[in-house]
Amino acid sequence: MQENNEKTIETTLDEAIADRTTPGFVLLVKQHGKVVFSKAAGYRRRYPYKEEMTSETIFDLASLTKPLATSITALAVMEQEKISPDTEIGAFLPSLRRETASISLGQLFTHTSGLPPVPDIFKLFETEAEIDRAKAIEHLFSLTPTVKPGAQVIYSCTGYIFLAEVVRKITGKNMDELFRQLVTIPGEIASLMFNPLRSNDKEIKENIAVTEYCPWRERWLKGEVHDENAFCLDGMGGNAGLFGNAEGVMKLLELFSCEGMLNGKHILSEASVRLMTGNQTQGLSPKRAFGFLVQDRDSFAGPLFSNEAFGHTGFTGTSVWMDPSLDLTVVLLTNRVHFGRAATADKIKTFRRSLHSALAREFS
Repeated sequence: MQENNEKTIETTLDEAIADRTTPGFVLLVKQHGKVVFSKAAGYRRRYPYKEEMTSETIFDLASLTKPLATSITALAVMEQEKISPDTEIGAFLPSLRRETASISLGQLFTHTSGLPPVPDIFKLFETEAEIDRAKAIEHLFSLTPTVKPGAQVIYSCTGYIFLAEVVRKITGKNMDELFRQLVTIPGEIASLMFNPLRSNDKEIKENIAVTEYCPWRERWLKGEVHDENAFCLDGMGGNAGLFGNAEGVMKLLELFSCEGMLNGKHILSEASVRLMTGNQTQGLSPKRAFGFLVQDRDSFAGPLFSNEAFGHTGFTGTSVWMDPSLDLTVVLLTNRVHFGRAATADKIKTFRRSLHSALAREFS
């Protein structure tokens, strides 16, 4: 039985390469605190030339930024400043329109703000040379909810960009500086960062997976955030911008099994951890925590993870899932957009569900 399940995992991974779901991947799985499966295969780039994938490859984590950087950092700031999630964002951003100002911080975290899914900031600028952050933020602050805040779960990058701006207003610091100060430095995680091309580490800059060719920027993207809106906000929009390798992501996820501690240091309170890992949108669908998606029957983790499971995906092909019931943590990093975002959009969904189901069968 063990051998067949192992083969099922391997076959699922092999097929993802063979059918061009992704040029490559890194999969890291832990159970009971120990690595139970680890594999890197394929290529971190195929065009315009090939570079092989390694377990240390740095990926554009895309929307994993929302739970892993923005949510953790924002909650840490809110704890320090004793700010309630029920506080309306107009308290920090007084120039907002009335209907936007009444959105609570908690509604930003849970995608119940009613704000549009994407703010289309990059469409303000015909070329990247024209990018103006002040103009971008002015456009952002002009946006209003499309439905009543609190009424529906509407996945919103816009909401997380607002969340990052609230944190910036409270602290006077950018997300990358705060994330280092509050999370990665005390947690001793050197392989998670924003804007990796600014790193002084040559090895980091060379070992980054290439996402896709960007017609707007007219180049292959390596070490620059794939999301165009985050790119207009200096690579750290709150919705995207975090880069990292599987080991760094896995280490950060220990926060949620260690009651808010990393490396023996307090990062978040147990109350904040509960906000991030349990359903905070009772009566609405899909179920959302602060940052994470909570497991349900249509989950990207497939049907075999327990109702306690929580996780998130990233547009570039990344995902994380934790199942406390199985004591199982899965980090799957791919650069599936290398073949084109539309060409692999359905394939990556099928692959994720198949792989997580195979893992649940093997390690339950």
